[in-house]
Amino acid sequence: MRSIVSRNVHTFEFSGELDNLRITNLKNVVIQLIDQYKCPVVQFDFKDVTFIDSTGIGFVLARYNQIQAYQGELVLKNVTPFVRKILAISGIFQIIKVENDEIRKGVLR
Repeated sequence: MRSIVSRNVHTFEFSGELDNLRITNLKNVVIQLIDQYKCPVVQFDFKDVTFIDSTGIGFVLARYNQIQAYQGELVLKNVTPFVRKILAISGIFQIIKVENDEIRKGVLR
């Protein structure tokens, strides 16, 4: 995972599988970084994510709530087609915005 803060946007670049083991290792670091910077926009870049399970979905939703608590916005970026299918089934796109490449897609339904 990479964390980049630039112009009030905090981007987290994830790679590989976002499963129980991976989330266990990332969770506390991501929580602390979000709390430290409290950027108005937090982006999770999924360009290199190959899989996400229910733990990963729960992690994304919990971070959404964490960011909403200080009136920030969470945006999912560069979601691959396979991961998009999994996230769509969860209904997450009804509350979290998606952005692919430079084009902001808005809320997918």
